[in-house]
Amino acid sequence: MLIIDLMVPLFLAFREGLEAILVVVLILLYLKKTDQRFYYKYVYIGSILAIFSSVIFAIVFTAIFRGFSGTAEQIFEGVAFIISGLFVVTLVLWMSKEGPKMKKHLEEKVELSIETGRVLSISILTYVIIIREGIELVLLLTGATSVGSLNQVDVILGSLIGLGISVGLGLLIYFGVKNINLSKFFKVTNVILILFVAGLITYGIHELIEAGVVNPIIQEVWNIKHILPDKFPDDNPLTPEWLEIIGSLLKALFGYNANPSLLELIIYPSILISIGIISLKLWKRTNATLLMELEEEKQTKISLD
Repeated sequence: MLIIDLMVPLFLAFREGLEAILVVVLILLYLKKTDQRFYYKYVYIGSILAIFSSVIFAIVFTAIFRGFSGTAEQIFEGVAFIISGLFVVTLVLWMSKEGPKMKKHLEEKVELSIETGRVLSISILTYVIIIREGIELVLLLTGATSVGSLNQVDVILGSLIGLGISVGLGLLIYFGVKNINLSKFFKVTNVILILFVAGLITYGIHELIEAGVVNPIIQEVWNIKHILPDKFPDDNPLTPEWLEIIGSLLKALFGYNANPSLLELIIYPSILISIGIISLKLWKRTNATLLMELEEEKQTKISLD
């Protein structure tokens, strides 16, 4: 069961870690390509400070999170999960807007910092991007831990493995051993994050229902715990172990609930559809703008020649 317990934090840490690593690699590759390696140190400074800040945030947030019990704990968890979900939604929408042109956007910002002599802006740029991913990872791991009842050791170990894999892949990309399509990567991970966010916010609603703060409309629409339970191990000896594993993974990753209330059934698809549509429109609009800019650059080059 150890491997199963590690899968959720491993996946989340790999996803968030790789996104941060890719940004750092893009900046370093641009500095390398333009023979400006002197500025590497500013990237490293921003990265180290962001990692340190992320660890501090994780410690403080975990301490606050564990400072409640009973109904107060359910209310705090519910509110915290909803706020965390909304925070991640803003990042998903931001990535939907910036993802297709991320490489170009970063290179322009780095070059502007060098040209204007404000090289510390490179550190600030790196810091902001990595700390954002760090905070997002802490929020997602906290949600997955509470929803899936993972223990702290598994979360830390799985996260370290996931981050280690992302760093390894980043090194392969930097040294030209492996290439990755950034646009496709961000698009796929955005879809996964939207599913996770929907589950996180819906679970927050579930906690508020349990605390008696929110009306569930109908307490239990169905109960399929005997078919696909949402925890491992399950109390039912007739349930196959592999179904228990699948159910617990679905719960930790996407907020699956085997006996949802009517309000949860309304909230979950509403979030998926609304955020999905907005994200897709932003992505298409940015892609169209990027293609237009590339075409204009091409025409300008032709006219100059």
